[in-house]
Amino acid sequence: MENEDFQCISTNYPLDYKNGAYLADFDKSIKWTGDPQEIKRDLEALGLLVLYVVNQGDISFESLKDLRTGELIQLSPDEETWDLIHHLFFPGDNVKDHLSGLLGHPFFWSWARTLRDVGNESDIKTRNANGKILQLLQPGTSEFSTSFAQWTTKIDKFVMENMNDYYKKGNIYRDTVGDLLKFIRNLGEHINEPKNREMKSKIGEPSQYFQEKFPDLVMYVYRKLQNTEYTKHFPKTHI
Repeated sequence: MENEDFQCISTNYPLDYKNGAYLADFDKSIKWTGDPQEIKRDLEALGLLVLYVVNQGDISFESLKDLRTGELIQLSPDEETWDLIHHLFFPGDNVKDHLSGLLGHPFFWSWARTLRDVGNESDIKTRNANGKILQLLQPGTSEFSTSFAQWTTKIDKFVMENMNDYYKKGNIYRDTVGDLLKFIRNLGEHINEPKNREMKSKIGEPSQYFQEKFPDLVMYVYRKLQNTEYTKHFPKTHI
């Protein structure tokens, strides 16, 4: 593509003729051959670019650069973006491998597919209370104010009743994280079957429905299962 096909929102942030945003001169930070302070500046630059893109250019890039860090983070439209931006602006003293680690961040995930894969774990499907994954997912004493607390009361009543009909009386879905993940898995697997057309009409696209109902769920699962064997369900991203 010729140079005239690009415009610049800043020296390191060219936009192509389709308004696709790019980050330039970032190779030293990816290869970790630059000065740590230079790498930190590049991470902040990436954070600004992410905010510019997720806000669809509604806030000019020059305006973003004039804001304080705390104000920038608050512009994040969802939990995943907030967490990613926080890590980009506060990478810690050891910036080596920081960017490559963030490439596996939930911001880049296929949200519903990942949670469905976790919900397909045998111990989750069978409610094995002694299973490692259910113990890891158990909320701590300060984690009961999540959006998915008492989640069964927040699902469309018609959908909840129909999903419970698949189980014998007394074995219906419970208000646990494990059962919510199982619910997401089961609904995702069967929602497009002809017999479930009415359920589909009630909730629309499951991934969007769950993301709106439980905006902090994916980050909760990510933090609970990060650095465990269950990261096998997390998408693999490489530089």
